[in-house]
Amino acid sequence: MPCVDIHDTFGAGFIGGMVAAILYGITTLQTYLYYVYYPRDTNGLKVLVGSIWVLDTLHVSLMCHALYYYLVTSFGDVDNLATGVWSLFISLGLNLCMAVLVQTYFAFRICHLTRSNIRWWLTSFLMLIVVAHFAFGLETVILMFIKKQFSALSDITLYAATPFAIAAVLSDVFIAASLCILLHGNRSPVIETNTLVNTLIIYAINRCLLTSLVAVAEVIAFAIIPDSLWFIAIDFVIGKLYANSLLASLNSRSALRGRNHTQTDSTSFRINTINLTGLQSSSDGDSNGGTQSKMIASTVSARARVKSVPGGDIDQLEMGNLGEI
Repeated sequence: MPCVDIHDTFGAGFIGGMVAAILYGITTLQTYLYYVYYPRDTNGLKVLVGSIWVLDTLHVSLMCHALYYYLVTSFGDVDNLATGVWSLFISLGLNLCMAVLVQTYFAFRICHLTRSNIRWWLTSFLMLIVVAHFAFGLETVILMFIKKQFSALSDITLYAATPFAIAAVLSDVFIAASLCILLHGNRSPVIETNTLVNTLIIYAINRCLLTSLVAVAEVIAFAIIPDSLWFIAIDFVIGKLYANSLLASLNSRSALRGRNHTQTDSTSFRINTINLTGLQSSSDGDSNGGTQSKMIASTVSARARVKSVPGGDIDQLEMGNLGEI
């Protein structure tokens, strides 16, 4: 009869489930805020956000079923505790679907940002890695259904779980790198525009780092301590990170737009103040007045360029509608 260490198996799963439940609450809040503040977004984007929330809700439901099955229904039944239940493995598949949906979304946003001569090459390369991520993840879930016994899961580390994690990390890294490079191409002599672009680049890097580090931690836990369920606990969380990274990206547009308007208004105020204090009276002579007027016009023209990046272009920079680079 197999021996089960409840602390490193379902104790770990319970901890992961509690963290996942907290993140699900954040996902629900962000989904609500999205529909409240962005009613003019395209129907396709609204359907994507709704689909992510539905998948996340199904994942939490299956996760709760699995935890109840092991901690209540099968309490004291060593045979059941050593075998994977269907809801546990399906929940892993739902997390995979959420991750792939989010990665696909960002890949197509990159497609809109890229020059036409390399657009399909770059998009095809990114989608190839995303498809590999999905394929290895699906293989891992199917093999878990076949193996069933937790003690036998270590057999799939080399040819399923490890390639799955590598593909997940590579897809995140290449998507983030592409976004950073393409956003950097939108830099201009205007300081406010560069500040906005730098902020979007930082957001892209943070999205990549968080999901990549968690994916690496999951495969390390799976490889080093396969007899425990810490990798399951980490997987409970990773799908919520992908969902919240997408929703945070969409919901941050208002804050970025407000920051851009504030900087534009502040710069416009400085233009008026500096130029008006430089005005001289007509008694100084027509020649001095003409020269001063030219200098003022030149200064206003140079500094008024900050208004060439209105708040609405934040959507274009982040969502990929700015045009070809």
